[in-house]
Amino acid sequence: MKLKVITILPLICLILAPAILTANLEKISIESLTIRQGEEARISIRLDSAPNGLAGYEIVVFIENGEVADILRVEFPEWAILSDSSIEGDLVTLKAVDLEDKINPGATNINIATVVLGNTRQGESLIRVNVSKMDDDNGNPINPSIEPGKLVVKGATPLGIPSVIPLVALVVIATGIAIYLRRAWKLRSREKRSN
Repeated sequence: MKLKVITILPLICLILAPAILTANLEKISIESLTIRQGEEARISIRLDSAPNGLAGYEIVVFIENGEVADILRVEFPEWAILSDSSIEGDLVTLKAVDLEDKINPGATNINIATVVLGNTRQGESLIRVNVSKMDDDNGNPINPSIEPGKLVVKGATPLGIPSVIPLVALVVIATGIAIYLRRAWKLRSREKRSN
């Protein structure tokens, strides 16, 4: 009996090894950005690899601190011919299907979607993804690990040299106009005295 258990145990390990070795090989990464208040942020979401291709997905992207930005829209990649998004406050549900088999087995650095954030306000927030469903070309589930992104929104642009230039130009123009009007007034005064 002991001999059977000892013989069967390595056999079970050999059978399960591929499943264990391939578990969570895929990873979804969310881009991190630092922007100024009021600017739009385009957050790219990527799947690092698809060893067995990608048939489609349903994911939820959310802003952990909704005080920092609003979700404006979603831009899907070219391969996602059939796609849909639904924005609900600080989160958006994304669905996409690869109808034309453009994401083949072995594909890497796959653009899943780009989420556009606006009405940005000073602060910071993690951007996270929950995978509701993701399947490979064989119909098997993909369970990727998730690497959240971070959005940092700095205060409004301080008064710097580029914003001072129009002010200086305005002062120069105003001074020029004032000098011109003064000279014109003096000339007119002289003409009146001569007459």
